[in-house]
Formats: sequence, structure tokens, C-alpha cells
Amino acid sequence: MLTQYDLVIVDLDGVVWRGKEVIEGAVEAVNKLMKTSKVAFATNNSSKSREQYLERLREIGIHTSLENIFTSAYATAVFLEKKNMRKIYVIGEAGLFYELSRKGLLVVNEEQCFTGRVDAVVVGIDRNITYLKLSTAANAIRKGALFVLTNPDATLPVENRLDPGAGAIAAAVEVASGKKPDYTIGKPSSLFYEIIRSEIGKYKKVLVVGDRLDTDVKFAKNIGADSLLVLTGATTPKELTKSALKPTYVLNSIAQILETTP
Repeated sequence: MLTQYDLVIVDLDGVVWRGKEVIEGAVEAVNKLMKTSKVAFATNNSSKSREQYLERLREIGIHTSLENIFTSAYATAVFLEKKNMRKIYVIGEAGLFYELSRKGLLVVNEEQCFTGRVDAVVVGIDRNITYLKLSTAANAIRKGALFVLTNPDATLPVENRLDPGAGAIAAAVEVASGKKPDYTIGKPSSLFYEIIRSEIGKYKKVLVVGDRLDTDVKFAKNIGADSLLVLTGATTPKELTKSALKPTYVLNSIAQILETTP
């Protein structure tokens, strides 16, 4: 059944791994998909660079190339470059700073932000969030800076729990600034797919594999693709039953692909 797809877009957190723990059978399943379809990896997690994700995938036994990896951090950098945004204040981690700087964008600090005007405030996951960062971002947005959210995920699946995600931090910025994000770049936004498609080409039959209804499954719906929800990440069976948004397929784990394809 799954061999009918020309392109399979695979999420990482909650699908291939949870934190440092690789999900059993995930590597074998992804490698099997790669034999019959083009596989691109698309993660909303903005904490690491594409190179870091490439290194980790290769370490666990998934041999792909950089052009097949897309992160919300990378997509945000591409988007802002096209928008001709140059001075950026960032709530985020090293991967986001790296991708923005690599595109030639100037990332300013708190002092520079308070004394001058910035073009955009970018909010991603930040596990070292502070009151000063929230205050700086909110005030810059009030002065007219564009409010850009890398991704709306409320939580991030790690080994045995769900930690707060970028969406939780953005909610604080939204309340403090009195403004919703002007743009959300990662899933479920079709902006993410436009960037993916512009770099790897168009495919007729697309499948999105992910662990979240509100980002992965909704993303598939927004771009006219089918979806495969796995229950190893953020979504529970109870949440799936209650949701009006339903995926095309559901598996307990991506590893079950090994049982459902020849």
C-alpha cells in the first residue's frame, strides 16, 4: 500500500526517536521506505542545524543527504531571506542561530534590540528561555517587528515525557506583545511544503508520516497529501478517537511498515 507514494515526508521527533532514544524498528522501516520512494525528513524542531540532523541520522543507520533534510529553522531562514529581512532578534537555540546566520541575516542581542529597530522577531524552542528574552521580543514586536514563529508545537516528545515546545514559548510572547504571529513557518503551514518542493521538486503522490494531529496530519491536509499517524510520540489513542481530524492511516509505530509492505 505504501509503495504507491512518490514522496514520503517523515517527521523525526516522536517518529524516528524520542530524545536520545531511537524508536525500535524505526531505522529499518525508514530504510525500507527509501527503497521504493523519495524520502524527505521534515522536522519542526528548530534546535539543531540540518548538518546535525544529517549526522545523527547517519549515526543510527539512515544514510541520506543534506538536501533531503528540512527543519523549521532552515525554512524560517529561507523565508526571511526572501522577505529581505536583515536584522533579527531570536528566541531559540544554536540550530536556529546557525541557519539564520548562514543565510546572511544579522542576529542582534537584547541591547541592540532595545536601542534600535529590528525587522523581525523569530521564536523557536528555547530551553534556556528567560524573562529578559520574553521582554525583548514583546517590545520589539510592539515597535513593529514582524513576529515569526518557527513552529506551533505545544510540546516536544522526549524519552518518557512531553516537554514544552516552541508553541508554548510563542504563547507567552503573544500575550506579552498583544499580537499573534504574522507567519508560522513549520508544519502545518503550507509555507514549509513550498520550500521543500522548491528544493526537491514536485511529486504527484505524497505521504506525510508524523506523530501529531495538529501539525503533521493537518499539514498533510493543507498540502493535499495523505497522512500516516504513528502513536509513538505526542498523540495518544484517546486523543485520536476524540479528534475530528483523522489521518489516512494509523500505526502504533513506524516499525509496523515492515509488516505492511512486501
